[in-house]
Amino acid sequence: MHPLPRFYIACTASAIAVAASLASAAQVAPGAEIASAVPAARALSIDELRAMEGSQRFDSTRLIVKFRSDATEADKEQAMRAITPTSHQRLRGGRQDRGLAKVTDLSLASESPQTRAHARAMDRYELVHLNRLWSVPSAIAQLRRNPLVEDVQPDWMLQLQDVAPSNDAAFTNLWGVQSAATSPANPFGTGAAELWQQGYACKTTQPVYVAVLDTGVRSTHEDLKDNIFTNPAEKAGDGIDNDGNGFIDDFRGWNFYSHTNNTEDDHSHGTHVAGTIAARHNNGLGVAGICGDGGVKILPVKVCSSGGSCPTSAVLEALSYVVDLKTRRGINVVAVNLSLGGMSDTANNSGIEYFQAARDANIMVAAAAGNNGSNTDVKFMWPANMDVENIIAVGNLKQDGTLSSTSNFGVTSVDIAAPGTGIYSTVISSDSAYQWKNGTSMASPHVAGAIGLYRVLHPTATVQETRNALLSSAAVEPSLNGKVAGSRRLDVSHWAWGKATSFQAQCGISLTTRAGLWIRTTAYSDSTLRTPLAQMGTALTFYNAQGGLMGSYSRKTDANGQVLWSYSLSQFPVGTQFSVNVRTDDGGSRTYTSAELACYAGH
Repeated sequence: MHPLPRFYIACTASAIAVAASLASAAQVAPGAEIASAVPAARALSIDELRAMEGSQRFDSTRLIVKFRSDATEADKEQAMRAITPTSHQRLRGGRQDRGLAKVTDLSLASESPQTRAHARAMDRYELVHLNRLWSVPSAIAQLRRNPLVEDVQPDWMLQLQDVAPSNDAAFTNLWGVQSAATSPANPFGTGAAELWQQGYACKTTQPVYVAVLDTGVRSTHEDLKDNIFTNPAEKAGDGIDNDGNGFIDDFRGWNFYSHTNNTEDDHSHGTHVAGTIAARHNNGLGVAGICGDGGVKILPVKVCSSGGSCPTSAVLEALSYVVDLKTRRGINVVAVNLSLGGMSDTANNSGIEYFQAARDANIMVAAAAGNNGSNTDVKFMWPANMDVENIIAVGNLKQDGTLSSTSNFGVTSVDIAAPGTGIYSTVISSDSAYQWKNGTSMASPHVAGAIGLYRVLHPTATVQETRNALLSSAAVEPSLNGKVAGSRRLDVSHWAWGKATSFQAQCGISLTTRAGLWIRTTAYSDSTLRTPLAQMGTALTFYNAQGGLMGSYSRKTDANGQVLWSYSLSQFPVGTQFSVNVRTDDGGSRTYTSAELACYAGH
């Protein structure tokens, strides 16, 4: 528990102060109803800020400053010279040298105008470290007098959104993945286990990644270690930035709280969240995540202290890091989980450009709706209530299908409810430790896991398509009427997983060299073999006549639903007899013999 009574890591979100007046503040609401209900953003007075000093509601040594778009670098230096003679940085990615490269200095020629616009907007943010003679209120007062400063904020400390756990024996089942059709059953679970009962496994030849922006993740936990991100372009421990992204040895993500590569969890919250998303399924150990068969990997990004305080600046830097991994390093991040936040009385769009950049990179954000028990149609939870299409605000559903009394609610501000009470998952006490926790912190990763699950099966889905699939497939729960938009609760049990996918394999001889062969596999959406299925992960495993492994290959089908492999004479000598097992991501599997394919190597 946090030592201050106003901040309960286990109970509520901190009441973060409102944003300074922004021209875009009226756009926070998804509809006119909220726009008229949520008070417009306003700047806190200096007296209000002074009253908060010493409360740990913000960092006392730094500010987040947003300059106008026409401010030059010289203008910025002049504005900040008095309060920070030597230490300020562009708030973008928290690069290890703490002198951030400008987004506009990077190669953006191949990116969309919208992406370039958001990148330049992020360039306008500066994280300012104060001279010891300045307090946060006095420095803000100084900067507000500068006409080139659009917004200036304390670096607000966000809070984790879990509440005190229950050790009641009735909570021992993983009700959050169950449905009415599973055994054991809970009709208000997500239904992921119903898919498992149908034979579906969340596997893919090309895993997707869910970034957990939290207290870190215990990478050695027995139920997580197989599903943790490792940076393929980084060599661990060599002290070199191998992938050139500005972070040395970010082999398992990055720590934006202490600015190191240590992303191990020192609190348990992040590890618990990670388990709900992707704890290993069907391994005979502990628990199982929504997508625990290897299709989803966890990307640990530490943004919080061991006590559960999470600077806004760390969250924004982490978002930029994740977007960079996706857009420039080839890491297919499909979702970010944010089981943290802070509430204010008025709208707060501070840092919205970072979430828009994630949206443009086709990254969803599952965000905890908060544990204040408040109506966020008339209050504002950051970041859950920001009006960006990729953000899903998640409320805390109990085992009886009702919304927890601690959960924030709102018919237009909370998008969906998901299991969040009595959730059993991985923790850091040991590599085999598990614990129950409650809160919207536990609800949000059910949605993040579901997003990962959807993107495994629909790898080309856009943000809007993913959002629509998630919300349109939700069950309508009468008890959520007046509390959650559309009375929705998460339900993946009836998602169209394409289990009827069919495929054909063909084999032929290289006409150019006549010294090898090719195999082509075509995937179809159903048994009629009429509609080719693009972007279906397909894997081939070859065995010789004695059953020995000869090789394995994987790829996604092209726009015509096909993948083609060519093999040389050295790989398959003349007359080689073989069998080939073809597998598709949705669970399809069939083994062909070379005789069945009427194809012998070298013939």
